[in-house]
Amino acid sequence: MPLELEEFEYELESFYDPDDFHREVVYVDAYSPEAVSRQEARDFDKRAIETFGIPSILLMENAALAVVRAVKEYAVFAIICSPGSNGGDGLAIARHLCILGKDVRVYIVGDPKKGSDDFQTNLKIMSKLAPEVLNTINDENFDEFVSALKGCETCIDAIFGTGLNRPVEGMFKRVIDAMNANATHIVSVDIPSGLDCDTGEVLGAAVRATMTVTFHRMKKGLDISPEYGGDVTVSYIGIPN
Repeated sequence: MPLELEEFEYELESFYDPDDFHREVVYVDAYSPEAVSRQEARDFDKRAIETFGIPSILLMENAALAVVRAVKEYAVFAIICSPGSNGGDGLAIARHLCILGKDVRVYIVGDPKKGSDDFQTNLKIMSKLAPEVLNTINDENFDEFVSALKGCETCIDAIFGTGLNRPVEGMFKRVIDAMNANATHIVSVDIPSGLDCDTGEVLGAAVRATMTVTFHRMKKGLDISPEYGGDVTVSYIGIPN
């Protein structure tokens, strides 16, 4: 197929009609409807950690459990992580789903050795609990990754969180494009990867989620570009107001 036709068809598939789009927003013990910016979300986290002494990994655990509650009816999962805090959420989600007896495959895009401390903690746990489910995405196993996307009931997007403010490129873009093309049900963690938290702008490529589980407060980008976040659950994770 000529390249021009492929690009044209993708544009048709991505067309968004605001008059024909409807989403559901559910608040789970998070009562404020306020949508916050990237910096405001960071400030909430920082205050919880530095002022109240709540460990960041405890907030990560609570976030993971919020996602698990939203997806526990499904049985087969492909979980896509990068070596940051969002990826740490994804690894914690994978742990709980494995313990619950779900069929789980984890795919890490990027260098796991460069991960945050909380990411490394959850990676070490998963390496002991279920090392056989862990995979790092590369050119050699990319077809296997695509097959996992096609075969899973739910794909969990835990690549980029609210902090992303640069264009998505290289293997990260390739992975996001593959998720959009092959996964039938995507649940994003906090915000769809590639979507700007403040503006709703697509930063090179963005996941088109069926559902987003976001934490503590709605994010401005989810309100501005609802066609990327799908249905939204705003979940309490223990951050003081």
